[in-house]
Amino acid sequence: MTGTLVRIEGNLHWGCLRTQSGEWVAVCDPLKLTLQSDTFANLMEDISLTINDVFRDLLASNELDRFLQDRGWHAVNAIPRDPVNVRFDMPFFPAMMGSRDAQTNFPQ
Repeated sequence: MTGTLVRIEGNLHWGCLRTQSGEWVAVCDPLKLTLQSDTFANLMEDISLTINDVFRDLLASNELDRFLQDRGWHAVNAIPRDPVNVRFDMPFFPAMMGSRDAQTNFPQ
């Protein structure tokens, strides 16, 4: 994909767990989102795509600057005003949760 890559600096944690049916679920409190995928690898990809979509939507609605500021996050490089051909990258930290939200090991 061509266009502008905007890197966002901040801490974004996702709590992850595997359901009894084998699906993977991730919850992100700062974004107020829950995702579900069939594999852990797909879940990680879905998280990345979702982060990009959230930031693009916020940019299109002129809410991105305030959203980042409210969370203590910031863009490492300039954010274009036009959401077309913009891709956002923000590191995220998946934390495995057990049945009582205890951290466990990541899948192999």
